[in-house]
Amino acid sequence: MLKARSKQQSLVWLLLLLALLNAIDYFATQDLIARGLSEEWNPLMRNLVGTAYFPIYKLVLIPLGLMALWLARESLFPKYFPLVKLTCALYAVVVTYTLVIFYL
Repeated sequence: MLKARSKQQSLVWLLLLLALLNAIDYFATQDLIARGLSEEWNPLMRNLVGTAYFPIYKLVLIPLGLMALWLARESLFPKYFPLVKLTCALYAVVVTYTLVIFYL
Protein backbone atom coordinates (compact mmCIF):
# COMPACT_ATOMS: atom_id res chain seq x y z
CA MET A 1 0.00 0.00 0.00
CA LEU A 2 2.78 2.42 0.93
CA LYS A 3 4.71 1.64 -2.25
CA ALA A 4 1.64 2.31 -4.42
CA ARG A 5 1.04 5.62 -2.64
CA SER A 6 4.68 6.62 -3.17
CA LYS A 7 4.44 5.84 -6.89
CA GLN A 8 1.24 7.88 -7.16
CA GLN A 9 3.00 10.81 -5.48
CA SER A 10 5.84 10.40 -7.97
CA LEU A 11 3.33 10.47 -10.80
CA VAL A 12 1.78 13.67 -9.44
CA TRP A 13 5.18 15.36 -9.37
CA LEU A 14 6.08 14.12 -12.86
CA LEU A 15 2.80 15.37 -14.32
CA LEU A 16 3.21 18.73 -12.58
CA LEU A 17 6.77 18.97 -13.88
CA LEU A 18 5.55 18.19 -17.41
CA ALA A 19 2.94 20.93 -17.08
CA LEU A 20 5.57 23.41 -15.89
CA LEU A 21 8.00 22.44 -18.66
CA ASN A 22 5.21 22.77 -21.21
CA ALA A 23 4.39 26.30 -20.01
CA ILE A 24 8.06 27.34 -20.04
CA ASP A 25 8.42 25.86 -23.52
CA TYR A 26 5.36 27.76 -24.74
CA PHE A 27 6.49 31.14 -23.45
CA ALA A 28 10.11 30.63 -24.54
CA THR A 29 8.97 29.61 -28.02
CA GLN A 30 6.70 32.64 -28.32
CA ASP A 31 9.45 34.97 -27.10
CA LEU A 32 12.24 33.54 -29.26
CA ILE A 33 10.13 33.52 -32.41
CA ALA A 34 8.88 37.06 -31.78
CA ARG A 35 12.47 38.25 -31.42
CA GLY A 36 13.56 36.30 -34.51
CA LEU A 37 16.12 34.28 -32.57
CA SER A 38 14.75 30.83 -33.26
CA GLU A 39 12.01 28.82 -34.88
CA GLU A 40 10.00 25.87 -33.66
CA TRP A 41 12.19 22.77 -33.59
CA ASN A 42 9.36 20.27 -33.30
CA PRO A 43 8.17 19.42 -36.81
CA LEU A 44 4.76 18.37 -35.46
CA MET A 45 4.22 21.78 -33.85
CA ARG A 46 5.90 23.95 -36.46
CA ASN A 47 2.70 24.63 -38.42
CA LEU A 48 0.76 25.60 -35.28
CA VAL A 49 3.18 28.28 -34.10
CA GLY A 50 1.87 31.73 -34.92
CA THR A 51 -1.73 30.56 -35.17
CA ALA A 52 -4.55 30.85 -32.64
CA TYR A 53 -4.35 27.07 -32.20
CA PHE A 54 -0.85 27.10 -30.69
CA PRO A 55 -1.77 28.58 -27.29
CA ILE A 56 -4.94 26.49 -27.19
CA TYR A 57 -2.93 23.34 -27.79
CA LYS A 58 -0.07 24.15 -25.42
CA LEU A 59 -1.98 25.85 -22.61
CA VAL A 60 -5.31 23.99 -22.71
CA LEU A 61 -5.07 20.63 -24.47
CA ILE A 62 -1.73 19.51 -23.03
CA PRO A 63 -2.81 20.21 -19.42
CA LEU A 64 -6.11 18.44 -20.11
CA GLY A 65 -4.15 15.46 -21.43
CA LEU A 66 -2.03 15.44 -18.27
CA MET A 67 -5.21 15.51 -16.19
CA ALA A 68 -6.57 12.61 -18.25
CA LEU A 69 -3.41 10.65 -17.48
CA TRP A 70 -3.95 11.31 -13.80
CA LEU A 71 -7.60 10.24 -13.96
CA ALA A 72 -6.64 7.05 -15.82
CA ARG A 73 -3.74 6.30 -13.47
CA GLU A 74 -5.26 3.08 -12.14
CA SER A 75 -5.30 1.42 -15.56
CA LEU A 76 -2.40 3.20 -17.27
CA PHE A 77 -0.02 3.80 -14.39
CA PRO A 78 1.76 0.43 -14.17
CA LYS A 79 2.27 0.14 -17.91
CA TYR A 80 3.19 3.72 -18.84
CA PHE A 81 4.95 5.10 -15.75
CA PRO A 82 8.43 4.47 -17.24
CA LEU A 83 7.37 6.30 -20.41
CA VAL A 84 6.14 9.27 -18.38
CA LYS A 85 9.51 9.39 -16.58
CA LEU A 86 11.40 9.22 -19.89
CA THR A 87 9.23 11.94 -21.44
CA CYS A 88 9.76 14.17 -18.43
CA ALA A 89 13.52 13.68 -18.51
CA LEU A 90 13.82 14.36 -22.25
CA TYR A 91 11.57 17.42 -22.05
CA ALA A 92 13.62 18.74 -19.13
CA VAL A 93 16.78 18.41 -21.22
CA VAL A 94 15.22 20.29 -24.16
CA VAL A 95 13.83 23.10 -22.00
CA THR A 96 17.09 23.40 -20.03
CA TYR A 97 19.04 23.60 -23.29
CA THR A 98 16.73 26.34 -24.57
CA LEU A 99 17.02 28.34 -21.36
CA VAL A 100 20.82 28.02 -21.17
CA ILE A 101 21.48 28.81 -24.83
CA PHE A 102 19.03 31.70 -25.25
CA TYR A 103 18.58 33.21 -21.80
CA LEU A 104 21.81 32.84 -19.83
